[in-house]
Amino acid sequence: MEMILHGQRIATNGDVRLMPTPEQWDLVATLKDRQADKANDRLTANLAFPTFDLNYTLEVAAEPGGVKVSINLDKPLPQKLAGRAGFNLEFLPSIYMGKAYLVDGTKAGIFPRTPNDPMVKVLPLADEPKKAYYLEDWDKAKGYTQPLPFAEGKSITLGIDDQLARVNVKSDTSDLMLFDGRNRAQNGWFVLRSLIPSGKTTGAIVWHIRPDVIPNWTRPPMIAHSQVGYAPGFSKVAVLELDPKYNGPKTAKVMRLMEDGSYKQVFEGPITPSTPWLRYTYSKFDFTPVKDPGLYVIQYADQRTAPFPISKDAYAHVWQDSLDHHIAEQMDHVSVREGYRVWHGASHLDDARLAPVVGEQFDGFNQATATDGKYKGGDHIPGMNVGGWYDAGDFDLEEPAQLNVIQSLALAYREFNLKYDELTVDETTRQVEMHRPDGVPDAVEQVKHGALLILAQFHNIGHAIRGTHEPDLRQYTHLGDGASKTDGLIYDPKLGLNEVKDGYSGRPDDRWIFSTTNPSYQWNGIAALAAAADALKGWDDALAKDCLDTAIKAWNDEKAHPTPNMSGGSGAAPAGAPGGGVLAASQGAASGAPTGSGTTSAPPNPRTGFGVGQDWAAALELTIATNGAEPYKSRLKELFPQMITPQQLDLRGWTAVRALPYLDASAKDQMREAVKTYMAGLDKQLDATPFGVPPSLRTWGGSGAVVDVAVRMYFLHKAFPDLVSPEYTLRAVNYILGTHPVSSTSYVAGVGTVSKTKTYSNNRADNAYIPGAVIPGYIIIKPDFPECIDDFGFLWFEDEAVVAGSANWVVAGNAADAITKELK
Repeated sequence: MEMILHGQRIATNGDVRLMPTPEQWDLVATLKDRQADKANDRLTANLAFPTFDLNYTLEVAAEPGGVKVSINLDKPLPQKLAGRAGFNLEFLPSIYMGKAYLVDGTKAGIFPRTPNDPMVKVLPLADEPKKAYYLEDWDKAKGYTQPLPFAEGKSITLGIDDQLARVNVKSDTSDLMLFDGRNRAQNGWFVLRSLIPSGKTTGAIVWHIRPDVIPNWTRPPMIAHSQVGYAPGFSKVAVLELDPKYNGPKTAKVMRLMEDGSYKQVFEGPITPSTPWLRYTYSKFDFTPVKDPGLYVIQYADQRTAPFPISKDAYAHVWQDSLDHHIAEQMDHVSVREGYRVWHGASHLDDARLAPVVGEQFDGFNQATATDGKYKGGDHIPGMNVGGWYDAGDFDLEEPAQLNVIQSLALAYREFNLKYDELTVDETTRQVEMHRPDGVPDAVEQVKHGALLILAQFHNIGHAIRGTHEPDLRQYTHLGDGASKTDGLIYDPKLGLNEVKDGYSGRPDDRWIFSTTNPSYQWNGIAALAAAADALKGWDDALAKDCLDTAIKAWNDEKAHPTPNMSGGSGAAPAGAPGGGVLAASQGAASGAPTGSGTTSAPPNPRTGFGVGQDWAAALELTIATNGAEPYKSRLKELFPQMITPQQLDLRGWTAVRALPYLDASAKDQMREAVKTYMAGLDKQLDATPFGVPPSLRTWGGSGAVVDVAVRMYFLHKAFPDLVSPEYTLRAVNYILGTHPVSSTSYVAGVGTVSKTKTYSNNRADNAYIPGAVIPGYIIIKPDFPECIDDFGFLWFEDEAVVAGSANWVVAGNAADAITKELK
């Protein structure tokens, strides 16, 4: 059960639970079926806990002033569940923190900003389903604790002082109890709960929920536009998101912000007829004629945007925070400092042990074999404590992410001559300093940082791997400084738990290497090393040679002895994932996730070489790195026709543009015809939303697919400017920067006048963000509610920035800047 009130989701996860404040790994009921009785305004869902022979119906029926919520059991509650089974409904903390509540009309309180309730031990039930060993260990580590309620009564009104979120709940059965789930985890919600009484079946729980609905309320217009502004000579289109019942003016205005703080109208134009999409309707406002440099706002009805510039360099800096803050902050095995602030110390210097457990682990990691070469499970593999980046809001080293960051940044450096330098990176002393130029382009230094990790894999293990991951959930859920996750000392089983000797310790906190590989990892490891070799030339020639030599050897080995596909679990990213990184659902289904959310099982990502021509990227990068040497050039020629089909052009076929200088002149003619065919169907595909970009239809927000469009269309435009308009790239970039559904908040943290400032990053416990992090963006809560909550950063599917996404954004941002410089 979920509740949407006045345009915002205020409550979710309404169901029977066996804990007051369950976490994402705790037991949930099995959904058998559900029905919508529209004639009688009734929703029902049939659910069960089969282990406990508990079958029930959750029913929500309309009644005057609100809804009646009932839990009906098929037979009385089993005695073992007495005091354990209850109906929970979770309320969004960012809405209610600091707001007032009232219990039974007399007992008042304020929703706490900081959880501080007494905790009690609640042991598992004797015949609870057996959990995976890592879940059992996690429960023991936490001490099986649950908070006590901070309010209790028969009637509770939440948000008394907030007209948009005020709701009253009355119970006809057991008392209502209000818990703070943040006592157990920072991503917890406020939980309203009633225990199911013994001996009752029909109406075991009966709540009456009365939201304080404002009569004839309509959602205010939302003006979606670029928060960094626009370039003078290119199109400027805002999208108005409107309540279907909203009756507003047929024109919008552009006002110029003058030096004295006044606003001067410079343009007024019509909005297009509204078009329905999902819950709202949409109109467009084209103000392209406004070209003079300056600061502007858009005004529609009583809504006015924040100021934005029109400037020739509107896009010149949109990527810099991603390169020099987010990607830099994610650097593993080094300390990262910014002025007085230390983002984190040198982390995971005790990396790493070959995973000692064969099979599936949490977060989709899998170890296929008990040994790998000379190493057996549990052995320390030397040399693995170098390079790489934390993948996302957690600290693991996802292999596809590492490979794609290297390729994206190597591409950005070579394509845009990216000499930007604001970092000092010293791999020897393991120190990184922001705002300290050292004479080496930052993109090159990041490519080097990634290459060190991949070289370590090939040199010490012999091949690319699945990744390096935390050994337990206590580490996996760690927030804050990555250097404090482990002791930094290599584990020695001969030592006592707290014993330290000669750089070794008896604490088994070292991360695990999941050495399982597959052809995709291997081929893209080769591609990444070849790309790094080309980018590092002239900056670190010895390392460039090592990269190229290793890539060539691995190519020859792979052709002679193809890697079998042994990998399990996650490792493939959704089509259009940012930079080809793995969009693993970090920390599982977060509290407050939409029904059915969780770690996605996604089709392969095109950038990483799955499917057609797995060795395409390797052949391309080796051809470039060797200036057209064989056999790589011949392999490019062989694969080229497969890569320029309409299906592939919509995925990774755009990279064939980079192969054209090494192919016969006829290849460009072939690709021209292929691009013509592709473009003929593209507009229809992009017109599926009012924003002219791919819709977000998956569990994870779809901004990565839009960034891919920006990159793809830039390269196609560069090769075929008469066929591909530059506006495709600018439209996609403007989408990321604010021209998207729900709000006009820039999806790039800290970039633009109004941007996301609470993200699912490793500092989310501070309700903070890492500048330059690119969030996934809106999702659709079925059937039609688009959501991306601005002031809450704990929903991974809306807010978790992956490092590969930032790297791809570096390419896209530079592409937009390059396009706007085409007009002299």
